Amino acid sequence: MCLGGPAPAILDRSRLLLTSAPLPREPYHDAKRRGPNEAEKIVADAAAEARALAVGAIEGMRVSARAQGYELIAAGVVLGCGRPDFTLSQALSTHAAMHGADGWLFREALIEATQKCGLEAVGVPQRELPARAAAALETSESVVRELMQGIGRRYGPPWAQDQKAAVMVALVALRSTSEHSPA
Repeated sequence: MCLGGPAPAILDRSRLLLTSAPLPREPYHDAKRRGPNEAEKIVADAAAEARALAVGAIEGMRVSARAQGYELIAAGVVLGCGRPDFTLSQALSTHAAMHGADGWLFREALIEATQKCGLEAVGVPQRELPARAAAALETSESVVRELMQGIGRRYGPPWAQDQKAAVMVALVALRSTSEHSPA
């Protein structure tokens, strides 16, 4: 999701794909299936590919935004409950751990790519999104919910929880970077 301001306008609502065949969409799950001899290489290859694809996607959004008269300044990243410090064997120990590790692999790739592209990365834990978006807009969470409903009506489907989260984190990133930019 790419937002432009000052009134939130969606400039691009494409989904970033950070993996492609033959590499797996769930690298830790694939690593578990393949076994310990291949696990480390599978995860490392998936992380490298995710970073490269993220840089390409961000650069593509930069071109699209410029064509619409905007300049990218930041990227918002929806975070999980906390960054797990895990070893490969810990990440492969349970199904839940594999999901957490897969999520962090792609989030970290996006954060690294954002920084490589010269943008500020603003991470917000998922559970804090409504409150942080309300604070960024200097309003209430109920107004943020109404704003999300209005944006969904304006732009149409798909408008699921991940799209709403992407807009809220983009609003936080946009507002937090504009507060720090020179006047």
